[in-house]
Amino acid sequence: MESTHETKAILATRWTAKLATIGIFTVVGWLPKVTGNAGPLAERVPGGQNAVYAIAAIEFVVILLILNPKTSLIGSALAVLTMIGAIASHLGPVGFDGDFLGVFIMALVALATSSAATVLEWKKKQRT
Repeated sequence: MESTHETKAILATRWTAKLATIGIFTVVGWLPKVTGNAGPLAERVPGGQNAVYAIAAIEFVVILLILNPKTSLIGSALAVLTMIGAIASHLGPVGFDGDFLGVFIMALVALATSSAATVLEWKKKQRT
């Protein structure tokens, strides 16, 4: 019979993945966009500054959803989808030159952490 309890290691890994995702979404994503430090992105992404604000809103919603234990699975899954979109935008109009290479690498890291968080949140939900 499988245990319905989460081990301390799995709990720590799940929260580490969630907090890493939140950190990247906040520091590399949401914060620069709402403080006006995403001008180069606005110049490259279709929709300009309005698109940047829309992306910032999505990132903020993701952060809130991941922080709430009842919506963490939805938030983590939305983070995965958001990072797939971010990676695709780098393969298209945004590119990799200058600071965009570092942001692309952070998008890959966020994809990994949000994927791990999604899987661990899903497994937790399955146990309950």
